[in-house]
Amino acid sequence: PTIPDELSDLTDDSTHRVVTDTQISTWNGKQNALTFDSTPTSGSDNPVKSGGVYSAVDAVSTALSSEASTRASADTALGNRVTVIESNYQNVKLLHNIPRLVPKDITSYITDGTFYKRLNGTDGFELFEDIYVGDYIQMSRAISAYERTGQYQATGSQYVTIAGLDTRYGDGDGGGSVSVLNYHHAVMVPGQGFDGTQHFGRSRMNSSNDTTGGYVGSEMHTTTIGAVASSGSTASTASINQQLYAEFGSHLKTTRELLSNAMEGTRYNRFGQASGAASGWAWTSCQAVLMSEVEVYGSIAWSSSGFDTGNANKQLPLFAHSKRAMNNRSAYYWLKDVASAAYFCLCSNDGVASCDGASRANSYVRPRFILA
Repeated sequence: PTIPDELSDLTDDSTHRVVTDTQISTWNGKQNALTFDSTPTSGSDNPVKSGGVYSAVDAVSTALSSEASTRASADTALGNRVTVIESNYQNVKLLHNIPRLVPKDITSYITDGTFYKRLNGTDGFELFEDIYVGDYIQMSRAISAYERTGQYQATGSQYVTIAGLDTRYGDGDGGGSVSVLNYHHAVMVPGQGFDGTQHFGRSRMNSSNDTTGGYVGSEMHTTTIGAVASSGSTASTASINQQLYAEFGSHLKTTRELLSNAMEGTRYNRFGQASGAASGWAWTSCQAVLMSEVEVYGSIAWSSSGFDTGNANKQLPLFAHSKRAMNNRSAYYWLKDVASAAYFCLCSNDGVASCDGASRANSYVRPRFILA
């Protein structure tokens, strides 16, 4: 159709209609006849008054605020619960790191398969249930270091004792395939509670009175205790790690230790002489490892420098509570600390913090290791 020439022509345009008063009256009647809901109602086709919409939205807003407040309270309660659990864990750890008056033989927990369940607090057992520092396990055989000079071969202990529970938690650098030590564990040493044979046989630190290479470079570390084992051996020449793996399998854990790996011959040491001290360290994967002076005595005595201590910087609870467990005069055993260019540290059997030439083959081997 064509556009009308004049506005008046619209009344004659068949595409448009003139709204009459009668039609307007009819529409208003229909509008006034509508039913309005005061609030949104399920299944209703009626429109909702604006006040009802406002009230409904306000109610939802109030409910959301209440839910947020409830969630905040729940988060606070959860945080408090976590704090309580952590506090309880610390209390349990503290309690079980105090020895019984008479240490207990808990070998039966190994044979019945509950030791690691008790250690972890799983399968219905409480954390560390009936396991305390000082309690001991009888192995199937004695562990004995291979003494390379052939003069001082000795049979080591058939018992190992808990020296600490979770005392290394969070330790390590997470290097290689070894994670930070973030699981429940028992630190073990040779011995039968406070007594028994407190060593794994005899061996020298090095073939000569030389501490070059620190602890990492020693014959004790590389050969006598040996590389990390993934299979066991009970041969007379087997390393201590191989013998322990034959006994405990994968429960013998690999950890990361910060060990001295260098010695400078003109550094001053605890003798007050420029006769050598440890001068470097490195993270190393280990199973059994000799203890530091700090782990045994609670402080340094002849240790030449901080490179000797590394992360072995906490006294084991067994020794903090019992001097007899530290040494019952059954052994004078090596420690991992360099004392000088010629000496490594010792724990003497007469109760004295000592040191001696690295080639002394009749000194005993008393490492620590971790079960989990």
